[in-house]
Amino acid sequence: MKPCIPLLEKLFNKNYNLIDGTDEIFELDLALWEYKTLSKKELINRSAYFKSVDSIETIHYKLCNLQNLEEVYKESSFRAKSFFLNGKYSTGYATHGLFPYRGKFHPQLIRALLNILGVKQGELVLDPMAGSATVSVEANLLGINSISVDISPLCELIGKVKTFALNLDIKILEKITNNQSILLTKLKKDNIPQYFISSKDNKKKRYYEIILLAYLDAVGFSKRKASPVEQLFYQVLRRYVTTIKYFQAAKEKIALKIGNSKIIQGNALDLPIDDDSIDAIITSPPYSFAIDYLKNDLEQLKYLGASIPKLRQMMIGLQGKCVDDKLAIYFDKMEQVIREMKRVTKNNAPIVMIVGTNNIQTKGVNLEKEILKIAKRQGLEFELNLKKPIKGLQNTMKEESILFFTNKK
Repeated sequence: MKPCIPLLEKLFNKNYNLIDGTDEIFELDLALWEYKTLSKKELINRSAYFKSVDSIETIHYKLCNLQNLEEVYKESSFRAKSFFLNGKYSTGYATHGLFPYRGKFHPQLIRALLNILGVKQGELVLDPMAGSATVSVEANLLGINSISVDISPLCELIGKVKTFALNLDIKILEKITNNQSILLTKLKKDNIPQYFISSKDNKKKRYYEIILLAYLDAVGFSKRKASPVEQLFYQVLRRYVTTIKYFQAAKEKIALKIGNSKIIQGNALDLPIDDDSIDAIITSPPYSFAIDYLKNDLEQLKYLGASIPKLRQMMIGLQGKCVDDKLAIYFDKMEQVIREMKRVTKNNAPIVMIVGTNNIQTKGVNLEKEILKIAKRQGLEFELNLKKPIKGLQNTMKEESILFFTNKK
């Protein structure tokens, strides 16, 4: 009997080692795609799923191991600590852990997609429904420029903080956060301080936005834990500063070049972006049938002065009285969004949409199938549907579809 050759030895050069835990089928698909697409040097510098290439550790592996997540999450709950430590290569690195946002992308997946799509340093990638700006952060780590657009002022703030924190002076941040009790006194109001509303936009303000986001994180944390905001604010702010401090040290050690970001509070139905200016799009339509983003972020949005009724009328998936009505409005808006994505991208630009369906709440209507029809109707050329399972007994969605298109003009 012939001995069986292990699958990984069949797929990859024996001197190319995957990061521990890369065992899902979709991850192996993406790793193999990286392996076939990137040069040896690019695999070392850019890959998402490789630990080492010919005994040389990859940049992603080094970065994730230089950040000392044990120290970052030492005051966190066992559940939170376990989540980020277990996901240190997939979601717990760089600034992704600041203000964990429901329904956000796994950063490691986005890194792989940027590689597979062939987006290079200095090129421009867009997420028109950006949420917490995971695409921008991951693009910036690869030296790629990015634009994130989202209708929510909270998402705008999260995106600004996460991208700014990639490239700041840690000494300034530590100095500003020395007296946390004074900071808390200034922030603990019914509404956002006027300082953050003023039209004046300078670098010092960016540092204070980190503190503002930590406060809003503590507000949400307080509601979930029924604990005082004061106590949680100090804990969250220390975690933010420690996260950024360790990332900055790691970035300097491996000489990471950070791309530029533009974070915009805007509408995906009418993007404030020039025609034919975007090299690639990676996005995910809101999972509004599974997550009510307004209800989830209500306290923070009120504090920021957002008009909740106005946002409800603008956010995709939150309009309509019955399921049929909601779906009709949802698909109409998605048609407009996809039309805009086609307008702003260059000829032959890749577009990836990650879509999942909560079949119970949509009464069996499959969102990805309908979005695929809309994309084809708008002239996008369909390339591939890669299935990604969603783990966890409490998840109402069991898988997502990663839909690949090309904009043929």
